[in-house]
Amino acid sequence: MQKLLLSYVARLTILGVLFFSCGSSGTKTQDITIVGTWKLKQEYSNEGGDTPLKEFPLSICDKATTLEIMKSGRFVEKSYYENSSIAGECAKNSNDTRGDWKKGPGGMFLFVYDKDNALSLVGSKVTLENGELIISAVYTDRDMGPRTMLKFIYSKV
Repeated sequence: MQKLLLSYVARLTILGVLFFSCGSSGTKTQDITIVGTWKLKQEYSNEGGDTPLKEFPLSICDKATTLEIMKSGRFVEKSYYENSSIAGECAKNSNDTRGDWKKGPGGMFLFVYDKDNALSLVGSKVTLENGELIISAVYTDRDMGPRTMLKFIYSKV
């Protein structure tokens, strides 16, 4: 449960930092768009240190998580969890992750989360590869250690 909570907190925090977006070779940055609705497909973590990334198994409810990036400059992530009182059903988290985003110079995207950050980010980036939105972040966590890495893969809905 603690690992799941850490993953959720990290996902919320990642949206509150500066992201760098890189297109595939030959793609101009002004042609790149992240506007739309994205569904969480995969998640990876190295659990601290210099260990390799390992896939974090997502439940059916985790895979219902969506990230909507709007033209208005807002974003909202809606996450779901397994409802322990009703077996096999997913419940929507009552607190959506919200914030502002804008496209910066040189293909950078700035995402500002509406609440305080919970983690100390060392670096992050967003890439669009083969139609998937890939969010990668490195952060320091007191429980998991320095240089904890997370990677989230979203597919466009």
